Amino acid sequence: MKGYRKVLWIFIALFVVPQSTLAVGDLSNQNPIVVTVILGSEKNELTFFPEKLTFETGKLYRLILKNSSPQKHYFTSPGFAASVWTRKVQDSSMEVKGAIREIELLPGKTAEWFFVPVKTGTFGLYCHISGHKEAGMVGIIEIK
Repeated sequence: MKGYRKVLWIFIALFVVPQSTLAVGDLSNQNPIVVTVILGSEKNELTFFPEKLTFETGKLYRLILKNSSPQKHYFTSPGFAASVWTRKVQDSSMEVKGAIREIELLPGKTAEWFFVPVKTGTFGLYCHISGHKEAGMVGIIEIK
């Protein structure tokens, strides 16, 4: 009789309980996947490197944004920002928690964005400083 109960519980868990109620994973135990993006260059080129980023839903990321340029830049992607759950953004002197729309990086500074993508899609990336987008400071972000 004991074996029958075990099989019954397995059957219920697999076929009766909606899959959306079962735990998919424990994000608190994930090590973040590190991705680094360079904004601009020391020669003042208006670029993102790499210019294409790919993320997967349900995984924890640590996006390191480095401005190696002599001028400030923005990491702007409204669709991407709306498609991730942000744990925090930090640099050496501060930490911000909650929803993020864009990140401004001063010359020579670095920021880290910890997030989990929650919605798939393809989104434009750009620096919204006048003339930067037009000069080619653009990219693509894909969430699978």
